[in-house]
Amino acid sequence: MNDFIIFHLIIAALYYLGSRAVITSWLWSRYPSSVAHFMDCSACSGFWYGLAVALVIGRGLQLSYLGLDPFAWSTPLLVGACSIAMNPIAAGLMQRGLDQLGVITEETDGHHQG
Repeated sequence: MNDFIIFHLIIAALYYLGSRAVITSWLWSRYPSSVAHFMDCSACSGFWYGLAVALVIGRGLQLSYLGLDPFAWSTPLLVGACSIAMNPIAAGLMQRGLDQLGVITEETDGHHQG
């Protein structure tokens, strides 16, 4: 079960870096509009990030996904398919946390200035 969480945290982080993070804005701000629309879809890009994570990290570190063999041909496809549902949830929770952190930071900054 821990590997399941690790996979989806990495996939959500890749989604965030590929379409929202300030640190990578130099990249995603230059996407053509069709690529930008695709990358903004957490389910669409989640499939491909899931596939890549299963192939590179899952196989490289021999991490099973829900107990499946990381080297089976079907495992990366299953990770990608599950990412279609899990990545929007994880990305939404991540965004909510970042929004809340921004509110706390703004309140704290205002308190110190006033």
